[in-house]
Amino acid sequence: MKATVLGTVAAMALVACGDSAKTTPTPGATEAGTTAPAAPTLSASRVEALAVAAAKKAGSPTSLPKITIGYLRYTAQSPADQRMYDSAVAAAKILGWTVIPCDGMGDPAKMAACGNTLLNQKIDVLLDDGIPQTIIATALQRARREGIPTVYSGGSLDKTDLYTAGYAPPEGEMGTALAKYVADHAKGRDGGAIVQGFAASWGIERVNALKAAGVKIASEQDADATNLVQGTQQQIAAQLNQHPNASAVWITFETAVLGAAQAVKARYPGKSFPDRPLLATFYANRPTLDLIRKGQVDAAVENSLEWSSWTAIDQIAELQARKTPMSKDVRPVYGEGLDFWRPTLVTKDNLPPAGQLVAPPVDYAAFFAAKWKHEFGAGR
Repeated sequence: MKATVLGTVAAMALVACGDSAKTTPTPGATEAGTTAPAAPTLSASRVEALAVAAAKKAGSPTSLPKITIGYLRYTAQSPADQRMYDSAVAAAKILGWTVIPCDGMGDPAKMAACGNTLLNQKIDVLLDDGIPQTIIATALQRARREGIPTVYSGGSLDKTDLYTAGYAPPEGEMGTALAKYVADHAKGRDGGAIVQGFAASWGIERVNALKAAGVKIASEQDADATNLVQGTQQQIAAQLNQHPNASAVWITFETAVLGAAQAVKARYPGKSFPDRPLLATFYANRPTLDLIRKGQVDAAVENSLEWSSWTAIDQIAELQARKTPMSKDVRPVYGEGLDFWRPTLVTKDNLPPAGQLVAPPVDYAAFFAAKWKHEFGAGR
């Protein structure tokens, strides 16, 4: 899940609906690692005004064809995958579209099979949540031959030439925010961090941020996407046995933190940091928030990744309704202040109410719903 972010006001004017512009790091990105809540920066009226402006920029009001989207899921076991899929379905529903899912279960062979299974169902668009194109190359090539757009969202990829377009969070900024937190708290502890990475572009980018922060690495292994909870529990338990003085445990694949928390709890029953290693991960999903609330996880860097699904649906809509090419910018800018992807570090000090996710910095759902209402008459 990759990146660079918000451009200048001049650049913003270029991108709104399908045009591409170079982006620069988000202003204030280095401060994203603080534990301040993600306070909305735009009022509801301002979001509405920006939506109306974006709709006008896209063109005169027009009709939208009914289509079917095939959604290839990396693994439905992942709470982040669930968030991305559910938001894609919610966005598509507003436009009157159908979404057909296929679960890759973290298995490359099943993902490849899913791609062709979905294409066999006469879909109009193939959408996935950041699956490396080498895994589903056959399906992507087939889709291109058949004139079917292919889009990824939620996870950055290093090679994307087989995809039509893709939209992803700023992994580097997220990694830097979490790495700063780990580095600050690991000071004076010599054991080093136990790192569980993942062999994907977004996973590598996150771990590289930790290394760039100068955190000592005690060990580094990759997660098994087909066995994220029990496999991680066993893996981290073994590493804690080898490195009993570890300063931190860094979990790159968000679902795996559920297993890591079990391993840390078993090794250090009733203990909290600094009497056990710091446990840090990505995405403040509801299960992770519950673990933070219980004192079993210390920090999670959050990004309202649902915005990438809504953006993908919007770009698909522009292509279907107006033949406007989909934006090649991984984070299209729709207007000043619409940086949906701003990272926030979540700890026990800024937890949302139980059962709720962290509030997004910008109400992306309200923005796109209003844009589509004015542009396509959707939701009326």
